[in-house]
Amino acid sequence: MFCIAAFIVLLFMGAVSARYRRYLAKAASCTLRRITFRPCDTTFKQDLKDHMLAPLAVRRPGLVGPASVVLEVVAFLVVLTTIWSGYVVVESAANLYVYGTCNKQDSASCSLGAEACSIPDQTPTFGESLAAWDIVGAFGNDFARLGETFSAIPSRMQNWDAETYLPANASYLNGLDAKKPTALEVIDPGCTYCMELFQNIEEAGFDDRQNLSYIAYPIQSATGYKFPNSLLVTQYLEALRLNPLADAKTPVDWQILKRIYTEENAEGVSWQSVFNSTDATEATTLLQDWAQEFGLSRAQVDTVASVAASTEVARIIADNKTLVEERIHTVKIPSIIFDGRRHDGLVSVGDLD
Repeated sequence: MFCIAAFIVLLFMGAVSARYRRYLAKAASCTLRRITFRPCDTTFKQDLKDHMLAPLAVRRPGLVGPASVVLEVVAFLVVLTTIWSGYVVVESAANLYVYGTCNKQDSASCSLGAEACSIPDQTPTFGESLAAWDIVGAFGNDFARLGETFSAIPSRMQNWDAETYLPANASYLNGLDAKKPTALEVIDPGCTYCMELFQNIEEAGFDDRQNLSYIAYPIQSATGYKFPNSLLVTQYLEALRLNPLADAKTPVDWQILKRIYTEENAEGVSWQSVFNSTDATEATTLLQDWAQEFGLSRAQVDTVASVAASTEVARIIADNKTLVEERIHTVKIPSIIFDGRRHDGLVSVGDLD
C-alpha cells in the first residue's frame, strides 16, 4: 500500500519538479507488482521510509516506530481517497453524458449542465447514509445509481421520436399539422426555467415550425411538491384536455399555460409567481375564471373542476410520471424532445432556431 501511495504522490510531484522523477520509475515498478499481487522486488519502500524518517531517528529515535505506522495509515488514506476520487469523476462524467448534469440527485447543483429545476432523488445520499451509520446502504445506493446511469447510456445515443412519448390525450399549441414534425416538452407549471423555455420557443418561432405538445410533470419533494400549486394546475390542464372546447383555435389548456408563462397581473407580477405564492383556493378561482374567459360556460367549468379531482385524472398524472421517469429518463425539468434528440434543461433561442 505504501508503494502505491508513493507512486500517486510522486506522479504529481514529478510533474512539477524534476528532483522527484528519479524515484518515480522505482515507485511505478513496485506499484505494478503490488497491484498484480506480487511482492515488490526492490527495497524502494524501505529506502523511502528511511529517507523520510532519518531526521526523526537522529533527534527522537523512540518515535521512529510510531511514525512508521502513521506513514502506513497515511498511505492507506491516500490510496483510498484516490480510488474514491476516480469513482466520483467517472460517475459525474457518466451522469453528465446521460442526464446533462454531473449530480443526478440534485441536477440543479451542477454548473456544467443547462439550467433546470431538478427532479430530486428520494433515496438518501452517500453522506446521509453514512451519517445514519448505514454503511451498506451508502455504498449500495450509490452503486445502484451508477448502474442506472450506465444502463441509460443507450437511450442517450438513440434517435428520439417525440411521437413515441406523447401522452394519450396530447394537445398541440397551434393544432396538429401532419406536415410538421412533433416536439414534446416535459414541464412543471411552477418551474421558472419552463417559463423561460416557453418564452424562448415563442421568440424563436419554434411553435410555428413544430407540432408542440407537453407532458405536465409536477415535481415532487420530500414534503409534497416543489411548487405548491403545480399539482392543482396539472389536474386542471388534464381535465381540460379530456373536455376540450370545440372549435377553439388554441386549446384552453395551452391558453392557461401561455398566460402562466408569459403574462403578468395588474401589479406587474408574473402569473407563475402568483401561483407559486398563493393558496389553493385562490389558485382554483383563477383557473376557473380563466377557463370561462377563454370560452367555457359555467356548467363546463364545473365539469372540468369535477374531472380535475377525479381518479381518472389522478391515473393520467401517475401514468405521465412513469413515462417521464422510466421511459424518457430525464432528471431535469424542462426537457424537450425534437429533431431526434432529448434536450435536458433550458434550451436557448439559438438552439431552437
